Amino acid sequence: MSHMKKLLIILALTLIPCSINAQVQLFREVLQPATPELAQELATYAQLGDQLDAKIELLRNAAYATGASQEHRTNLSAFLLRKVVLQSGLSYEANEDLIIEAANLTPDNITLETIWGDMLYFKGNYEKSLEHFEFVHNRNPKDIQIISKIGLVAFQLMDYDKAIEHLEQAVNAYPDAFYLLFYLGKSYFERHYYDEAVASWERALQATKDPNQQAAVNEAINRAREQLASTDGSSKVEDRRFIVHFAGNSRDDLGDIAFEVLDEVFHQVTRSLNFHPDVKINVIFFLTEDYYKVSRDWSAASAQGIKIMVPLKSGYKSEEYVRGLLAHEFTHTIIHLRTNNRCPLWLNEGIAQYQEFAAANGSPEEMRSDYRSIVENEFIQGQKSVKLNRVPALMNSSSRKDVLRAYIASYLATRCLADFYGERSFDEILSALGEGKSIDEAMIDATGRDMDSFQQRYEDWLRKL
Repeated sequence: MSHMKKLLIILALTLIPCSINAQVQLFREVLQPATPELAQELATYAQLGDQLDAKIELLRNAAYATGASQEHRTNLSAFLLRKVVLQSGLSYEANEDLIIEAANLTPDNITLETIWGDMLYFKGNYEKSLEHFEFVHNRNPKDIQIISKIGLVAFQLMDYDKAIEHLEQAVNAYPDAFYLLFYLGKSYFERHYYDEAVASWERALQATKDPNQQAAVNEAINRAREQLASTDGSSKVEDRRFIVHFAGNSRDDLGDIAFEVLDEVFHQVTRSLNFHPDVKINVIFFLTEDYYKVSRDWSAASAQGIKIMVPLKSGYKSEEYVRGLLAHEFTHTIIHLRTNNRCPLWLNEGIAQYQEFAAANGSPEEMRSDYRSIVENEFIQGQKSVKLNRVPALMNSSSRKDVLRAYIASYLATRCLADFYGERSFDEILSALGEGKSIDEAMIDATGRDMDSFQQRYEDWLRKL
């Protein structure tokens, strides 16, 4: 496994509870009781137990008694939130009722909203966490903790411009914060601002003494520098839709099929997703040994904004192979343009695979051969499913099987969408996301269901597959 990939796995846990070294932390805020004596008592509860539960019930009786004051309600809210933080290792659903009760007791409280956002972030519900962080930001626009968290959430949501805007502010306040510098560099990289990415990562190098982190950042810097030079010395052919670069000897392997396949893929994907790009797409063909110097070690190809990088094994001429890769990555590019990079990872990868299999195999239901045993043994016979909001974490896993599970879950969820609501639902969801709606709002527009409800329908559909 590469140093870069190891670091990405570590970074998935960047914000953790009670991290004494991190400059940006989850659950660092504490809602204080209104009664001073209770504030001192609250600090003594460092673990769950009957004592805390009994105290909460006592405060609950006072808070809901006739004539109870706001002071009573604030006291209860503070202890409820202490319990939430202490049991943050449980699912969000296990804590949701407590958080909602606390919110009803102390509405619009910025400390409560911060803790609520932290919990949602910790559980991978980035869109909803962003709503709470932005509420706090509107009330307290100079809070660097919140600015940092908005930047990190925006990165997770692939809104790289927003991530850059907020992480730049955060880095100005925390100039030696390794993780903020790394994510700022990653955001620059995703937006193809490679010089800026290198500059941010070089600062990150100075901010850490950890040799593994240093090795990973050096690898990231090398990737950015190779991207800057990726088209140097390549041959280039252009038509009205694409600019195709043939790096090294890749043109000898492809011959004249590149534009024929690109034309087929263009018509298939744009017709299916009802979107025609108004910019030319760069497609860079590499021989495999060159490609893996600048991409993930498990990738088949990658779409980066309006640039598609496609590896080819030396001497490999299969049109089906090239057609599937190009359909997959061109779909990512269309989704990127269509939604302003606001598409959740499961849907982004799901639609891309749906188009890939349609292009390569003649039907979106004809999946890759290495998927079949996992689908049969785990998803169908084993009745296992993957929560779609867990897809980003699984795709950053060190386990290839976990990565495959994430891709398969994304693909199957997209097939479920098509089965129940037709391919037109792809267009409707992407259109809504492009208008700035959340994935819950977009799903309701297209299917009448929010994500929780669709997850249940998807799991029911899997059981009958």
